Amino acid sequence: MDTPKPLAHFLQILLDERGLRSKLDQARLPEIAREVLGPTVLRRLDTLDFHNGELILRCSSPIWRIELRLRAEHIRHRINERFGREIVRAVSVL
Repeated sequence: MDTPKPLAHFLQILLDERGLRSKLDQARLPEIAREVLGPTVLRRLDTLDFHNGELILRCSSPIWRIELRLRAEHIRHRINERFGREIVRAVSVL
């Protein structure tokens, strides 16, 4: 007899079958990105967008643009780590 599986397991299967996982990920991404970036960075950002696997951070401060560019790979890694798979392929700082 199979071991019982949690309901979350079946919900994940349903999301995959219906092609809804990517839409759910896109809806969750701004919240997770804000958690990863933290309040100090968020105060310096003008906008935070996500399109086709690219997280776009717009910042009017040249100093903070440089800082965020240096942290871009770390930011990408931490967000993907929270999702458990690659959602963000690149981080652009403008």
